[in-house]
Amino acid sequence: MRFLSDITVEQAIAHHIDHLTPEIVISRRLLKLTDELHFFLNGHLTAVSRLSSLIPARFHEEPGEVASVCRAVLSGEGKLAPLSSKIADRLFKVMGTNRTLSPGLLLVVLARNNENKERFISILKMESQPVFKEQRIENPDGETSIELSIDRAALPAPGRHLQKCAFIKTSHSAARPEILLLDKQAGESAMAGFFREQFLQAEYCRDSHYRTKQFMNEFVKWANKAGQEHRLTPVELDQTIHAARHVLKKPKITVTEFVQDAIENRGEQASCLEQMARRKVDPQFETAPKVSERFRRTRMVKLDHGAILRMPEAATLDKNFYTTAPDPDDQTVTIVTLRTRRYQVM
Repeated sequence: MRFLSDITVEQAIAHHIDHLTPEIVISRRLLKLTDELHFFLNGHLTAVSRLSSLIPARFHEEPGEVASVCRAVLSGEGKLAPLSSKIADRLFKVMGTNRTLSPGLLLVVLARNNENKERFISILKMESQPVFKEQRIENPDGETSIELSIDRAALPAPGRHLQKCAFIKTSHSAARPEILLLDKQAGESAMAGFFREQFLQAEYCRDSHYRTKQFMNEFVKWANKAGQEHRLTPVELDQTIHAARHVLKKPKITVTEFVQDAIENRGEQASCLEQMARRKVDPQFETAPKVSERFRRTRMVKLDHGAILRMPEAATLDKNFYTTAPDPDDQTVTIVTLRTRRYQVM
């Protein structure tokens, strides 16, 4: 559900939740997915799926109401329109009278990832204005439904006016969990625990995306510190970082085996493994292809005065272009040499 690029919104329904009035309007009918609304929802879901702030989670072993509803809809055992009302009721209930929480529009969307044919549900808590204009319709049978039109003048960039979001899918594993969460209102506080703990009844976990990023970030931190303390020469530092990027091509990484292969000195091997364990890097994990590709594609070199060089990985391996060596007059200084025929200051 990360990095979505080709999706189809199959069904969607909107409910209005204002716990401060209090008022809850449960729609009994699915939204009419106009081209404009489909385009807007598609753009939102795609944009959110690419955010680095998405957090993996899983439902509690004893599933709550939201888990039961989502699983029923995704398995085909239940229909979105009637079951989504249970999701709205649950959110209204857990919001209670908490004035730190904002009223809003609850959208429940059933979509399909066309790349792998997998269906997923998105639960989005959004500002109802100024993007959406609600039209409440009283049906002949006395039921109320909500239709949405989009104010073109207020149409935001995808992801804006979104307060909270949960992506939920059917198939899941330790590497690719059932839920991805986004909470733009949480900040550093635990206030938003109501959305995960009380509403979804879920717990945080780690996925391959998180594990791959954490492994690379922590290893690079250790290697750079070892370079600054002259436990690795500039050449050894480059070779070590390259080895870490290269190992990301593997579908699965065992950290101990990698460290033993990438670092010659046994004392430094122990130092590296100790830091990785202290930082709770998983000793073995499946790599995330998108994360792996990003790390392998570009190198970032940080210099003094806040200067940063970004270049393709291949450029750092070309000794005719990029070399590093210690200054013979000052071992605390590294001389970085770039040889180029084209020189432009941007």
